[in-house]
Amino acid sequence: MMSTRLLLLLFCLPLSVRAMETTIALWPSNSAQVRPGPAAVVSKKGAIIQVNAPFLSFYPPDHFNGKTVLIAAGGGYRRIQQAKEALPAAQFLARHGFRAYVLTYRLPSNAWPEGKDAAIADVRQALKKLKPTNPQLSVLGFSAGAHLLALAINRPDYRVIQHTDEPRIEGMALIYPIVTLEAPYTHSRTHQILVGHHATPSEEKQWSVQTVINDDSPPLFVVEADDDPIAPPIHGQRLNAAATSHHIPMQWFRYPSGGHGFGLGKAGTPVSEWPQRYLVWLNRLADQS
Repeated sequence: MMSTRLLLLLFCLPLSVRAMETTIALWPSNSAQVRPGPAAVVSKKGAIIQVNAPFLSFYPPDHFNGKTVLIAAGGGYRRIQQAKEALPAAQFLARHGFRAYVLTYRLPSNAWPEGKDAAIADVRQALKKLKPTNPQLSVLGFSAGAHLLALAINRPDYRVIQHTDEPRIEGMALIYPIVTLEAPYTHSRTHQILVGHHATPSEEKQWSVQTVINDDSPPLFVVEADDDPIAPPIHGQRLNAAATSHHIPMQWFRYPSGGHGFGLGKAGTPVSEWPQRYLVWLNRLADQS
């Protein structure tokens, strides 16, 4: 069962989207990945602050173009900014013919059996559900959601799945992503939650995206703002260096302003152009994969 707040959040969506949105449970109700109570609890601003039963929200297009996108919002692994990031992105993609799935993942700070890997386990479960029937599948992540998707897809213990007969992930779009947790970039909430104030260099490296990029990584689409105080452009620089080292195509857009957490971008601002550039990249992915 969904919480009343989550239902109210969905009710506030435009009618054309709300009527078609459906939810898909990730795990059986009797599994260790599900707790009693509402599936999720949502704040007054539309951020999910507690997840008891991770799930996917599906937004189908009127005219499917053959491509599917899995979306993960950020929030520093303390909350999930669905209303601000994931839901507008899902609506945008559905309007342009894409199947859009929004992931509501467990927060690692809530003491799950998998520990800090709880959210990664949810991504993997979502991909297992989606990939067999969605061969042209890519991912879109914002901030910590970008960090989560990139780790889940590229960590060595996940690549076993990539080498099966299942279709590959076509591409990764990472919007103002948290990439590195290595010193001196240790001020983010992602760092605090995943490795803590007394982390060793080895732990910080293990949870840094640039260290898991490999020869089999999907093509990248990266968006950043130069004035971002949370994920400054050094994150993109380290990601670009890793992608270049492994010959992974990467489109990288840096804007002079925008800060952090701009979502699809406010109309009239420099960052508002990235969604159109993203559509072009999505439609060319088959040529890069």
